[in-house]
Amino acid sequence: MTPPVPIRVLVVDDSAVARRMIVEALAHDPEIEVVGTAHHGRAALERIAQLSPDLITLDVEMPELDGLQTVALLRKTHPKLAVVMCSTLTERGAITTLDALGAGANDYITKPSRSESVAAAVEHIRGQLVRKVKALGRRATPLPSLEGTPRPAPAASSP
Repeated sequence: MTPPVPIRVLVVDDSAVARRMIVEALAHDPEIEVVGTAHHGRAALERIAQLSPDLITLDVEMPELDGLQTVALLRKTHPKLAVVMCSTLTERGAITTLDALGAGANDYITKPSRSESVAAAVEHIRGQLVRKVKALGRRATPLPSLEGTPRPAPAASSP
């Protein structure tokens, strides 16, 4: 039996520290492969065309093209690409996350507070994100071939 194809993830966040923590949180799961990172939405749109990810994590607040603008553009060009928004626990972040969900994001996670250690922050992200990536990022598997399978006889038509 062949192992499942890993879920390809693009991590998008303007903070290098947050990108590193998200990548680290996902990297230890054999069913997930981080295929790239981007530091804002415009760069993410370019990377999506190059990398063909199954899912992207998307920071809400970023310069140049924020998460909400990026989701809106993604739904026009990649309507089925799974998107998990990443938001801080602020009122503004929560409102923007809800707006992003309304614009087509599939789910969200909260970023850890700055008071947590790096290890605790990575565990916080892993605890929320891995199961969501697995639930949302699975590619549709083709149906098995029916070639060579006997077909049932057609039903007799009634008069």
